[in-house]
Amino acid sequence: MVRPDGFFAVPTRAVAVEQTHNRGGGGVIPLTTLRELRRVADDAGVGLHCDGARIWHAHVADGVPLATYGGLFDTLSVCLSKGLGAPVGSLVVSNAERIDRARWIRKRMGGGMRQAGVLAAAGRYALANHVQRLADDHARAARLAVALEPYGVVNAKAVRTNIVPLDLAEAGLDGPSLGAAARAEGVGVSVLGPRTARLVTHLDLDDAGVDRAASVLSRILQD
Repeated sequence: MVRPDGFFAVPTRAVAVEQTHNRGGGGVIPLTTLRELRRVADDAGVGLHCDGARIWHAHVADGVPLATYGGLFDTLSVCLSKGLGAPVGSLVVSNAERIDRARWIRKRMGGGMRQAGVLAAAGRYALANHVQRLADDHARAARLAVALEPYGVVNAKAVRTNIVPLDLAEAGLDGPSLGAAARAEGVGVSVLGPRTARLVTHLDLDDAGVDRAASVLSRILQD
């Protein structure tokens, strides 16, 4: 619901979307949906923002050019760590006027870094070398999903990118128990709730690591 000026104490100023969608299991919002949201935002006179920390994954999964995503949004935040493997590096992308405003707000809130060139260099390296290799992460996530699907905790066909969501509603153990048992064998599981968890593939996880994770988790779920 878009809240207009004059009636609500806090009117809507922007619509925000997440690409890929974290709690949606790394799902990719279709380009047609995003274009429709752009129309809705324009009709309502509000901005359209994208939390694009994993926009690179969406680009690799669906083949939508990054410039196409950029042209849809008034502001776009991206992350050079996570899948791209840079040590740090969250950035805001927009036009010059909004970036000037963002810098002003950042300074008022105490943000900013000095001597950050070495971090910028790492970010440039990640952009130049690590975007297309995200397809490897997607393939490894799919392998994990296929291996765990027989235990009723994931729909392998729904895994599009590097996130494998686990639904433990019908499993014999809860999220914290799964996380503890996996951690005891050197496998990290992100526990999101009593009956939900997720697995994430990334730059530092190779085929052998995926095979070991699948073996450990299959044994735990089977027991």
